[in-house]
Order: sequence, then structure tokens, then C-alpha cells
Amino acid sequence: MNRHSSDKWIGGVIGGIARSLGISSGLLRGLFLVFFFGVGGLTLGISSGAMSVIYLIFWITLGES
Repeated sequence: MNRHSSDKWIGGVIGGIARSLGISSGLLRGLFLVFFFGVGGLTLGISSGAMSVIYLIFWITLGES
């Protein structure tokens, strides 16, 4: 799994994950925002701070393609 070099808004993390899973990056970005902001109580106990840390860890550890 690699970050996507052209399909990126911030670091290419979600674009790279979406490409490796074979799904739309827009769909995955939407899901990320739902979990980040906790829309409708769908956070599953994950805070926005934890989501930020998870994203940062992926950004650091995933190589760019």
C-alpha cells in the first residue's frame, strides 16, 4: 500500500488506500470525514484526535507511488 502521488488532497493517504482496495477515493474520503466528525454517532469510539494521529502515522509510514 502506497500513498497516491496524483490523487491527493493532503498527503495522498486516502487516495493510496482507496486504490489498493479498489474503491473510489471520494467514497473513502467521505467515510473518513464521517468518522472524523462523528456524524450521526458513527464514530465507533474513535475521536477526531485519534483519527488525526492515525492519518499522520499512515502519512509517515506509507511510501509514495
